[in-house]
Amino acid sequence: MAKEYKEKKITINLTKVCTKPMTKRTRAGIFLLKAKVRKETRATDVILSNQVNEAIWARGMYHCPRKITVKVINDKGNARVYLPDEKVELKKEEKKTEKGLKAKAEEMAGKKEKTSEVKEEKKETKEVPKEEIKTEKKKEPLQEKTKEAKKTVAEKK
Repeated sequence: MAKEYKEKKITINLTKVCTKPMTKRTRAGIFLLKAKVRKETRATDVILSNQVNEAIWARGMYHCPRKITVKVINDKGNARVYLPDEKVELKKEEKKTEKGLKAKAEEMAGKKEKTSEVKEEKKETKEVPKEEIKTEKKKEPLQEKTKEAKKTVAEKK
């Protein structure tokens, strides 16, 4: 069984990439790098930093570097790969407070009440102008029709 560690520097040989077609060399280099790190650390996921990715792609799609030295940090089944000079800022995990079902139910109820209050306020503000507009629109055509009807009746007499 491999020795457990948190941080390690590894030099990875990428010369096997030269046997691949020209257009697939750098992509194969990234795949090979991840495979070697996965084998070395026995991690399920390998995450490359942006600077490692840029170092591999620096010479383009056709010319991958022959070797690359990287710093690997193994953490909970995930291996993160950085350049040796790259500064690493680890995220601190916040402790999750365990809450019972009652606390979760109260939170959900509080959220639902807030959203329902907001929706009711929006409906109230929107409904008033719509009713006024609808009633005004209905009155105007009727008044115009009655005026026109009176004019036509007066003209016929």
